[in-house]
Amino acid sequence: MYYKKYSIRVMESKFRYYFGSMIFLSGLILSISAIGFAIMVHLRRTSDPSEIITTYGLLGIGLSFVLLGINLMISQRRPYGLYSNWVMIFGFLSSICGVLYFATIYSNSWVYPNVSYVSFSYAAGICLLSGNAFGNAVLKLIEERSKLLLETDTVNQYSIEDIEKEVEKTLNESLSGNSSFSTFNLGIKEDSCDFVLGKALKESAQSKIELRDSIREVEFLQNTISGKVKVSDCGIDLTSKMLSATMKQSAAEQNRTFSDKLKVKFNSIRR
Repeated sequence: MYYKKYSIRVMESKFRYYFGSMIFLSGLILSISAIGFAIMVHLRRTSDPSEIITTYGLLGIGLSFVLLGINLMISQRRPYGLYSNWVMIFGFLSSICGVLYFATIYSNSWVYPNVSYVSFSYAAGICLLSGNAFGNAVLKLIEERSKLLLETDTVNQYSIEDIEKEVEKTLNESLSGNSSFSTFNLGIKEDSCDFVLGKALKESAQSKIELRDSIREVEFLQNTISGKVKVSDCGIDLTSKMLSATMKQSAAEQNRTFSDKLKVKFNSIRR
């Protein structure tokens, strides 16, 4: 059924193209004949009305036939073909009516507004035929371009069974270790290092043991300097007192020098 419809469409398109080419050739012959007739009779403004009607009538009909043939050769199928056919028919009839009306009134009534009617009718028909031919040419070009893209960019259609087989194959490869993902390596190498950890880093920290000094002479000396304990030996007692006075004097001098420094610094800031 589909093959029959396709064959009918092909035959119809061939017939339209053949018929359109014949009309185009006829219009071209009529136009050339009109130009040759005008040259032969030396057509000018004061020529006989019959010569003017024949020349412009043949030229007008020939141009209409040329455009009609072009429209038939590049006409489109439905849905655009229906509107295109109506525009083509209306444009051709309008141009032919303009030529016939010109041949009828040129001898006696070639005055305003008859001239405007003839000009408008013929110009409208020519414009419709030209525009319709241009629109069909653009649509045909777009259609051929889309077919070419579809032919060059064909996408393989997979069935559900093919997709399931491919998924199962991939899972089996990944589980068996044959997949390339299992041997994936970033190329990172471990660099050898000559650094050796010290003893302090290898051994664990031990608790700190503090031993109190138990020398009696040192305790006696500290107690004597502080004045807490008095000894019976006058030499030791005098030495201890002198040592205590010296230490207190040095401490007082340090405090005095520190206070003097603060005062000097404060006075310099105020100045």
